[in-house]
Amino acid sequence: MLWAGAILVLAVGLSREGSVVARKPLGIVASAAVALWPLTDTLVNLFAGPDNLEQADAWVFWEYLSMVLPLMVGLIAAMQVARAHVVPAPWCWAPLWVLGAQTVAWILPQLIGVASPTVFMEMSGVIAALGTLSFLTATLGLGILAILLSNRSRAGTVPVFQSSTPD
Repeated sequence: MLWAGAILVLAVGLSREGSVVARKPLGIVASAAVALWPLTDTLVNLFAGPDNLEQADAWVFWEYLSMVLPLMVGLIAAMQVARAHVVPAPWCWAPLWVLGAQTVAWILPQLIGVASPTVFMEMSGVIAALGTLSFLTATLGLGILAILLSNRSRAGTVPVFQSSTPD
């Protein structure tokens, strides 16, 4: 819940300038979907689990959707952060870097499992540690980066010169 709250605060911000997506609707909706997806997925899995064989097809569809939807919504949210130009370059691309690293950390065990199931079974502890490490690194890395960048002083406004008045 704290993670979801932090994502929503970063998306909405305390002011328009404080929002990492400049309060653009697509960025806010995508960030809200990223923030609320883990809760939604947990609740659906908890309350709507497959009780009978007639629901098996719907459950398979939900599992595939649970893999693809967070990736797509995360990509949209990360692109909105990069396009808003609120976060200074090159750090505006950090959410995309993290999304790429998270995707690789998710795909790597899948490839190992397909290529060599016996090796996958032997490495179950390492693979679980890789997943936990990638989540913590991404969350803490982006959080620390957000704190450090928020303490930077903002550039002043463009000086406006008054035209001389005829006397």
